[in-house]
Amino acid sequence: MNSSKHIALVVYYWPPSGGSGVQRWLFFANYFAKNGIKISVFTPKNPRIAETDNALTKKVHEYIDVIYVDGWEPLQKSKDAIGENMGQSDGLKSNLMRFVRANFLIPDARVFWAKAAAKSLLNQHAKTPFDLLITSGPPHSLHLIGLKVKARDNIKWIADLRDPWVGFFQNDSLPMSRSTKDKHKLLQKRVLQAADRVVVTTPSLAKEFRDYNAATSVLTNGYEKILPNSSNPKKAMVYAGSLKSQQNPEELWMAILELTQKSKDFATQFSLEIYGKVAVNVREDVYRLGIQKWVKFLGYKPKEELDKRLPNAKALLLLGIDMPNTHNIIHGKLFEYMAAKRPVLAIGPQPSDMEMLFTTHQLGVYTAFDDKKKIKSTLLNWFTEIDKPFQSKKIEQFQREKIAKEYLKLILENA
Repeated sequence: MNSSKHIALVVYYWPPSGGSGVQRWLFFANYFAKNGIKISVFTPKNPRIAETDNALTKKVHEYIDVIYVDGWEPLQKSKDAIGENMGQSDGLKSNLMRFVRANFLIPDARVFWAKAAAKSLLNQHAKTPFDLLITSGPPHSLHLIGLKVKARDNIKWIADLRDPWVGFFQNDSLPMSRSTKDKHKLLQKRVLQAADRVVVTTPSLAKEFRDYNAATSVLTNGYEKILPNSSNPKKAMVYAGSLKSQQNPEELWMAILELTQKSKDFATQFSLEIYGKVAVNVREDVYRLGIQKWVKFLGYKPKEELDKRLPNAKALLLLGIDMPNTHNIIHGKLFEYMAAKRPVLAIGPQPSDMEMLFTTHQLGVYTAFDDKKKIKSTLLNWFTEIDKPFQSKKIEQFQREKIAKEYLKLILENA
């Protein structure tokens, strides 16, 4: 492997940040470092993050150089979710903050930090030149770093988009003016056309972006390893990860209410454990219906704990985004669920790239948000009938090491 290659990687989420946004690039960067690539990671000194997982810091490869950039963020000290988790508050202050976030912080609230990071990267590049720059978003303001560095020094650049940009559900949850939406479209177009290579995580997004850059590749998220089962499993359904307002499964709550009222066996055998940050309106719906005995909010847990819990669940719950034009999102937690090798009930948009994975790899049951009948029949079958053998199909292709090998090929081709 060519050890002379030097990569600058710009990511917002990096250990000790917790959550799924860290996993992709923590693994990839470690893999590249192990294979002789020199990596300098540019990341915030004081990021605005939802959760912390200090155990992840110990997993960073010793040869990775982490450069912590100190830059200003207007919402850095705010604990309120602005756009990410609608339903938190509808007061005057909250609405004003959403309007400012939507129309004055473009493309997102990290845009000022991105300017500081671009300056830091250019200074470092002048001292020890990089062969390749990789920017990963969201937050998509990090791709503006790529635009600036590319224009200044014409460095080779890969724009890695883990989620959509224009039409991203979090943006659609904000009160954006028409002119703001046009600015997003222009910035996305400039980034896609200027990058030497674009990498996305879903086929639908690749199809869309190839209109701007033919050199667009699909490299999905993945799982690290198959998780071992325990000899003493807990028989519950498990949801792991943040649960945003836009994911609120109202028909699922109604299905649980009706099943617990009509089936004594179901009421005895069913429970849903939710690990992670939960939107206010989700909690309100559960308590309003009186199903909190069966739906338990257990808070954020580090990845190591979840890796032990997931493979010992009766089943797993995956929730998409209950908004239009979210068919091109494949949630990263789906791959962690694959590693657990337990049946998954997924509720999401139809048709979608995520639904195709369920069909192809036999991951469980996929249904629409409003299909209460199918949700009820699935829950009743899984929690009152005799256990049936579950076996997913051909998931090995989603091992992170295999995906990392493909990414490394792209790097060596473009560096």
